[in-house]
Amino acid sequence: MNPLPENHPLHAPAAVLLARAEAPLCPKAPWQPGLLTGMTAGSYNLRALLHLLNDDLEAAHKLVQVHEEDSTANYIHQLVHRREGDWGNTRYWVGMTGAHPFYAEFGNGTARERVDLCQRNAPGAAALAWDELVGLLAWVVREGR
Repeated sequence: MNPLPENHPLHAPAAVLLARAEAPLCPKAPWQPGLLTGMTAGSYNLRALLHLLNDDLEAAHKLVQVHEEDSTANYIHQLVHRREGDWGNTRYWVGMTGAHPFYAEFGNGTARERVDLCQRNAPGAAALAWDELVGLLAWVVREGR
């Protein structure tokens, strides 16, 4: 379900991205190159999550790496590094995120446990990681972050 209102400028590209069932744990390239080109509407967190949903790790990283004061940007930063397969850096950003409010809402173990599942490429890890991205997107929209 698309959490962005229909009149939001990013509603249509979000709908395209959310139509995917799931994405690879460690993508090699953007899924739909050019889909989000010129995107300026919404918060940096919203834009970074859309880039992550599109497997554009570099674009997402550029948006969040300069916002260490923001626990949501730090959460997204850890997801960027997790999708890169950079496990040590992922764990560093899990620590920088602290006790993010979405953790309790999402459940499914701790952030460190999810990193371990992804690192092992455990059965269901890709689906869980996708659900976490989609859930965090909805949370960012709902909370206005």
